[in-house]
Amino acid sequence: MKIIYKIKGVKRLKISDFNKNQIGSAVQLQDIRFDTKADCIITKVEKNEILVMYYEKETEEIAYKTLTKEDLILDDYKLKLLS
Repeated sequence: MKIIYKIKGVKRLKISDFNKNQIGSAVQLQDIRFDTKADCIITKVEKNEILVMYYEKETEEIAYKTLTKEDLILDDYKLKLLS
């Protein structure tokens, strides 16, 4: 079974399309449940996870979020490639 998800509009990529070449790339992370968006930087790419870093305005701190393939497949989050 191939796992696919949306990134950058209507283009659909397999989970394996994320690789270490995207480390440092800017993405927009959209949390569907809470209807929030944050501009992030990809800091780590593993086989089934992507780690992003962003500035949390409420706490005025740098925060990290680990996204799993399930988060993207189930549309809990959406990513839009910015760079």
